[in-house]
Amino acid sequence: MSTYKELIGKPVKYLSSDPTDAGAEGQVWYNSTSGSFKTILATGAWASGGTMGTARYALAGTGSQTAGLVFGGTPPARTLTESYDGTTWTEVNDLGTARYSNAGAGTQTAALAFGGGPGTLTQTEEFNGTSWSEQNDLSTGRRTLGGTGTQTAGLAFGGFTTVETGATEEYDGTNWSTGGSLNTARRTNSGSGTQTAGLAIAGTTPATTGATEEYDGSVWTVGGSLITARRVGAASNGLGTQNGALYFGGNPGYLTSTEGYDGVSWSTRPSLSTGRAYIAGFGSGDSSVAAANFPTSGITEEFSLSIYSPIAAAWSSGGNLPAPVSANQGAGTQTAALSISGQPTAPGTAATTATNEYDGSAWTAGGSLAAGAASYGGASATKGSQTASLYWGGYNPTPPPAGYRTTVSSYDGSSWTAQSPFPGFSTMGYSSGAGTENAALGMGGYLVTNTYESDAIYNWTAGGALPQARYATAAGGPQTAAISAGGYGGSPVVIQNNADTYDGSSWTAISVTPITYAQRNGCFGTDSSDFVVAGGTPNRADTIAWDGISWSTKTSLSTARQGGSGSGASGSIGLISGGQNPSFTNVTEEFTGEIVQLGYKTLTSS
Repeated sequence: MSTYKELIGKPVKYLSSDPTDAGAEGQVWYNSTSGSFKTILATGAWASGGTMGTARYALAGTGSQTAGLVFGGTPPARTLTESYDGTTWTEVNDLGTARYSNAGAGTQTAALAFGGGPGTLTQTEEFNGTSWSEQNDLSTGRRTLGGTGTQTAGLAFGGFTTVETGATEEYDGTNWSTGGSLNTARRTNSGSGTQTAGLAIAGTTPATTGATEEYDGSVWTVGGSLITARRVGAASNGLGTQNGALYFGGNPGYLTSTEGYDGVSWSTRPSLSTGRAYIAGFGSGDSSVAAANFPTSGITEEFSLSIYSPIAAAWSSGGNLPAPVSANQGAGTQTAALSISGQPTAPGTAATTATNEYDGSAWTAGGSLAAGAASYGGASATKGSQTASLYWGGYNPTPPPAGYRTTVSSYDGSSWTAQSPFPGFSTMGYSSGAGTENAALGMGGYLVTNTYESDAIYNWTAGGALPQARYATAAGGPQTAAISAGGYGGSPVVIQNNADTYDGSSWTAISVTPITYAQRNGCFGTDSSDFVVAGGTPNRADTIAWDGISWSTKTSLSTARQGGSGSGASGSIGLISGGQNPSFTNVTEEFTGEIVQLGYKTLTSS
């Protein structure tokens, strides 16, 4: 009998701890601490992808994870088409016929769109990487159908005409012809594979089903059923095969569950982060994309096989503030944070002068601001440290005296020191702050575009103007690489989803946020990596993150709120404290970003 070393070329190692080098993939070792044999094997996991330019649902997708295409969708019936490069979605030329609940096949540069609603469409279109062109119609008009294959060898099956249908049609690049009918008529089904080795997965018969059928180019035969029956989920259309498909999401209940097919049976795969239905899916069994959602969303997740096993980002409970507060400002890190001023009871009341310090588990009282310097709503603070922060401006609705503040104060870890007042802040109520104590940045304000920079001795000078007047934005980062997102602006004034970055002299517009944010929502991090925004009007629990390229949706807060403060040197580790929904709260939540670790597997004799 051959030994492990003879077969693999490596001996079984005796180690007291698991190796951390990716080169250990496939190596078997004995962990003397746990008393077990272990190895590193590739496993699958979902991770956040780029957010679609236009939120929608009931659309079709095809292609690969790094070269995908989605088209159609609702509301309303759309012609919109977007391409995906593995990071960013880009709008390309529209379909000729608006549609939803349609099907697709092919690749990003040679795609096929067919069927859909409203009604039961027969229209077929081909995409050449640039534009769509009308082709010969399906013989049977239908919506909520399944599709797979290529542009020159496509397959359409199932769907809804006036009832569920089992009709199958094959496309040769020019015409559709009749193929073998499904054994069980169904709609809201999905497809994977090729014209001669295809899969029809799940759907409604009219009962929700997990039944799978396999096509050999002429006849459908019964395959293995999904573990969980469902409808309006999606499959790895584009590169998925008959013996290597992935199926994910769907109803009832906006499922996160994912299953993989080996040609005989389905087995459980890692779940989506967000439960969803009416989604587009494309890719392969080991590299897929799930895009969009009902109700209307543009969130994207990517499934990949990797030797790394990510632990999803999460919010967890932290120590509560000594008292409820809203419209407070935050600074510092998750284990050395500040919560500064704010309203202690209800909107329209006098602001507090309190400062509280956080050590990673509990809040304690710090030095108080000077009487009358505390602010409601519009105050700004640097995202500096617990022992070196700057706080300025704001608005106090009650005497003495009421109105916008021009005061500037610095904090040394125990007390506040008044600095020279800055008249410019009289026009910057509800402004936002970023930077550090010795290099601060103030931006925006009540319908102004002002930007001001301070130096080490608290002298302020005008910087580049924001592209649009906005106030109550989320802001962070250093003075020469800051970000401002969301807020109120426009005419009439409405919540915005604009976002801009600052390079020390001018602002540049970046991708809009997937969710409109305003009203002093909590934020932390930098503009170049992991800037996180959470909460906001109207009392949101949503969390989004900017990675320097695109926005993505993260796990939600446990307590929805607006007006909370954010602290954190990066978006990977931060916290949100205080806020209101609708009552004022003292709740603190701590955020830990996604952690990627090697996927260790314990070997057993079974």
